[in-house]
Amino acid sequence: MTSGYIMIAIIFWISSQLVESFILNRFTKPTCNITSEKADCSNRSLVNISSLNLAHDIKILDLSENNFTNVTDTFFKPISELNITELFLKRCHIQYISPKAFALIPNISRIDLSFNNLSLNAMKEGLKGLNGSSIEHLDISNIITSKEPQTLPEDTLLSLHNTNITNLRMRSWNINKVIKNTFQNLSCLQALDLSVNKIHALEMEGLPEIRQLNLTWNKMTSLPKMCDSQNVSLVPKLNNLSLAINHLLDSQEFQKQGHCLPNLYYLNVSFNLMDRIKSDSFSTLKKLGILSIGNMLTYDLVIEEGALNSKTLEMLYLGSYKRVSKDTFNPKTLFKKCTQLTRLEMSKFDFSDLSIVNFHVMISPLKNLSELILRHNKLNNVPETSNFPNLSFLDLEGSTIRHVHRDSFQNNSHLEKIILRLNHLTTIRQDTFTDEIWKNPKLFIDISYNPYACDCDLEWFIKWAYKRGIIVENDDYQCDSPKKWKTTRLDIHIQSLKTSCHPVNKVFITLLTIFSFMFIFLFGLMLAWKLRWDNKYYLHKWTDGRRSAYQKIIDNELKEYDGFVAYNTRDRKWIMSELVEAMEKKEHYKLCLHERNFLPSCAHVDNILESIEASRKFILVLSNNFMEDQWCNYETIIANHKLADGNGDRVFLILLGKISSKHFTIALKTLLKSVENAEWTLNVKGRKLFWNKLKRFMK
Repeated sequence: MTSGYIMIAIIFWISSQLVESFILNRFTKPTCNITSEKADCSNRSLVNISSLNLAHDIKILDLSENNFTNVTDTFFKPISELNITELFLKRCHIQYISPKAFALIPNISRIDLSFNNLSLNAMKEGLKGLNGSSIEHLDISNIITSKEPQTLPEDTLLSLHNTNITNLRMRSWNINKVIKNTFQNLSCLQALDLSVNKIHALEMEGLPEIRQLNLTWNKMTSLPKMCDSQNVSLVPKLNNLSLAINHLLDSQEFQKQGHCLPNLYYLNVSFNLMDRIKSDSFSTLKKLGILSIGNMLTYDLVIEEGALNSKTLEMLYLGSYKRVSKDTFNPKTLFKKCTQLTRLEMSKFDFSDLSIVNFHVMISPLKNLSELILRHNKLNNVPETSNFPNLSFLDLEGSTIRHVHRDSFQNNSHLEKIILRLNHLTTIRQDTFTDEIWKNPKLFIDISYNPYACDCDLEWFIKWAYKRGIIVENDDYQCDSPKKWKTTRLDIHIQSLKTSCHPVNKVFITLLTIFSFMFIFLFGLMLAWKLRWDNKYYLHKWTDGRRSAYQKIIDNELKEYDGFVAYNTRDRKWIMSELVEAMEKKEHYKLCLHERNFLPSCAHVDNILESIEASRKFILVLSNNFMEDQWCNYETIIANHKLADGNGDRVFLILLGKISSKHFTIALKTLLKSVENAEWTLNVKGRKLFWNKLKRFMK
């Protein structure tokens, strides 16, 4: 009796395990999204990673937005056998990391620990596990919860001395000062991000390899000392420096320390407190290529004579909310000594008081310009750009321009992108730009949000825009006049413009009447051609319904595939979206496609021959792409052999498009005359006929 109860209990337990396993497999969603070498396990409410069962090829693991309060010694043991190189632990509420935790993933090269709740001591202890690892990129932004601004302790990163870290992010640490040698143990450090802090003092000792330094959004009032006491550069390799959104006051500090920045290429000092860009401020920066000095936090910005002098400057970004007056800058000399500029962005100036002549004089020295961006500048006229033969991009968005004329573009054959949105244009005519510009096949024009007069002058541009595929069929293009069309979309009046702008000529009507009979026959032929698919469809339905009772025996020979499809890979989109969708997913035939079913270990010739033999039917998808492919020509020859062997009823041709006459070989002509074929068309009835033919062939 007891053994019977035990047996029942065992059976019940096994049954419950099977049911539980079925429910888990059937209804439980996978923990992670796997794509290639990455596992995205973010936002899964995980408290540890013991439940993860990751493949051995996973290298990137995203565990962000989970609940890992404590990262213990063995936290990473479930993934210790994997070659994890990138780990994301962003916003995981982490308060503690064991000094031994990261030692279990020694091949790690990138870690993101940003937006956690670590104290300074907890972070220093946790980073000890990275000592001797392969770490190169470390993001520890927004993790220190100090309420008061603090000096960054010199030993903060001491535990990383035996690493090759090249990229370090420490945003939002509430730091107000960085003392010398804080980073000296990071001998390979090349990129340092200390943005969004409150730094007012920064000592640069210990950063000999630094190339990128981001100090955006701090409280720097002056440029840090970039040379030592011997006047030798502390940062000889620095080429990218961002000091935007600080409290910098004197632009001439860059001139004084230019020799300390021998390789500086990019400099951003926008949104500072400089009210004057002084003469020769950047002239000693011998490799300066990109400079951004826009939108100073002072209203009365003055740019002194020679302030922009630079023999190397290639890209310049200027911005201001100030009305340009004679005190702002001298337009005759502003760009006189930065002639290497290829891109100028000068936005949010008020040029309404600057004459078009003076504006032209201002930019005329910039002979090498390829991009000119003048957004929201209250320009009343298009500046003449004939002096810029390399100009390819012109942006005049948000000004007050009412007219554009080709005289401004006499030497701009390379101009291919023009932005004139948010202006006061009422029309665009053929004489707006030169014929050379209009004929540029790459030309793109954005003239949206202008108050258009929807009249005959605008008709030419509408036609041109449609022909070039430029979208004018939305609310970005509206009529401002006539009154009855105000605020209506421009494109809905195209037919009305055609009618009103081109009244029918009585002579034309007379001539049309006289010669109309001459075209009746031609019209009939054209109509027959246009309706050919309708005619073929109804003829097919009629003949199909009157078939004799005799039918050829359906080929039910057992094969691995129902049909082998020969096609060129450039026609893949049609194969997958039309043929596979209809014949496999809807009709449940099994097709053999070389991209999907060929064995990689076999020679291509063997794959072709074996796949054809393993298929009941042989379908060739003919196109110009097909006929230009040597393997497709080989498959055409095989089809001819099938025809010669008396198996022509197993071959079917699909004409995917109009085939060039140069491809009509004897082999192709023989096939077209001898085997069943169907032509793909966009006509609805033509498609029905196409699928009916193919389905009947596949039976």
